Amino acid sequence: MKVTRSWFFGWVFSLLAVPLSGADDQPERGDDTNAAGVPPYKVTETEIQLPGVTISRVTSEIRLEAVVCLEAGVLEYVVCRPGTFEHEAIFTTTAKPELLHAAMLLIGVEPYPQRHGLAEFWYEKALEQKASRVKVEVEWTEEDGRKRVPLVSLLRSRRELDEQEKTDAVVEGWVFSGSFIHQNPENGERAYAANRSGILVGIWPNPTVVIQYGLAEGNPYEGKDLGIEIREERMPKKGTKVQLVFSRFPSLDAPGEVEAKPSPSEKEKSK
Repeated sequence: MKVTRSWFFGWVFSLLAVPLSGADDQPERGDDTNAAGVPPYKVTETEIQLPGVTISRVTSEIRLEAVVCLEAGVLEYVVCRPGTFEHEAIFTTTAKPELLHAAMLLIGVEPYPQRHGLAEFWYEKALEQKASRVKVEVEWTEEDGRKRVPLVSLLRSRRELDEQEKTDAVVEGWVFSGSFIHQNPENGERAYAANRSGILVGIWPNPTVVIQYGLAEGNPYEGKDLGIEIREERMPKKGTKVQLVFSRFPSLDAPGEVEAKPSPSEKEKSK
């Protein structure tokens, strides 16, 4: 589907008029996809429901339906559409990236866009963007019950640990970068770039993604101590249905906030 700036943002702004706290008299709306390609949606007292994406009007959490597609290996992305990057991402989802973007706006998260060729500058300020930080959790069912864990707990940094670093844990660093509107140079048509790339959540810098990891961990294919990989002992099995839960990240000044570790490139510069 070709997504134009006019209907996409007009549709989002119409949803923004629905208060997340909810009122009893909110009607159901948008049950059928219209001629402009606007997806169906439903507003209830407690939720805003989009195809594959649900926004809670009570908790301001976003739930995205997904499936585990990879149990081990290095990662460039985390969440993608089927038929795109399943060999280097953990989850696939049929939800359109534009809907995750819309949901982020609805819960009050502001995009901090990436720019082509300027990843290093983006990383310098990414985690300082309090209004753009996102918390991501994974929820699924096992034999002993329902589990909900931070996404980063399923990941492992490949960096070489120094004397001060006692863990290979990955820092919470997800940022709503918001993709961009791509214009076809031949016919002038505009489309949401993440819909074209199929990437919703990424680790390797890519301006098309909706949510980007905000720390530079290096290219995993350029060194064994670079990048991020799956912590396979904690992963649910391939094919497991999960819900990815997105919410606004606490303030950087909140108690218990983990200090960001320097990236491999920053360590090299300090020598």
